[in-house]
Amino acid sequence: MSEATQKRKRKCISCGINISGTNAASFKCPECGYRIYRCAKCRKQSNLYECPDCGFTGP
Repeated sequence: MSEATQKRKRKCISCGINISGTNAASFKCPECGYRIYRCAKCRKQSNLYECPDCGFTGP
């Protein structure tokens, strides 16, 4: 998959907005290593997220 295609698929795991070009966080799930993306708003509000791969839930 090309880098451009990967950037288009980056969505906040909490709210679902496209985070390309925003102040977002990208990190690996603590349980399974799945790449998780979160927008600045959800991070600031400590919205919960759930890993789609293993079901791990975090703030």
